[in-house]
Amino acid sequence: MEKKVIRTLNVYYYGVMLLTLVVGFLVNFLVDKGHLSTIDMDSTLGTNLQIAIMIDALLTIPLGLSLCKRRCVKLSSLTDENLKLKGYLKAAKWRIILVSNTMLFAFVANSMLVRPITEESSTPAPRITTMMALVAVSAIAWWFTKPSEGKMQLELEPKDSNQEQY
Repeated sequence: MEKKVIRTLNVYYYGVMLLTLVVGFLVNFLVDKGHLSTIDMDSTLGTNLQIAIMIDALLTIPLGLSLCKRRCVKLSSLTDENLKLKGYLKAAKWRIILVSNTMLFAFVANSMLVRPITEESSTPAPRITTMMALVAVSAIAWWFTKPSEGKMQLELEPKDSNQEQY
């Protein structure tokens, strides 16, 4: 049963990255071909989009990590192994989804947001680095959600009340 849980979590883990890459490159392709319009990064819509993605990162990355940790502490006290594994599967799925959703949104936004052409420059400036920085931050957090049997056992191990918690 433990191997099945890890296999399922790996589908979510790698599926998020695949979804991010496919959707991001599809949006980039559609923007380059002119089928999807770009958003001026200095416009109200562009600014609000960037702020929304930043707020998403600030909320969902710590929330995903902390909710899973709290859930695992509760699950570690259960005696029914089957119920414990089902609870862990649900908690770890949500951790992967919450932590990595910013990666998808920022990658798509990076393809759509452009700096306008000015008199000094006849070509648009390079795509926004702020969104790519958010992609990187989310990808690093996503990397910490990598499922493994050892990690699962460690997270579901009953905690000693006399041991210091950090």
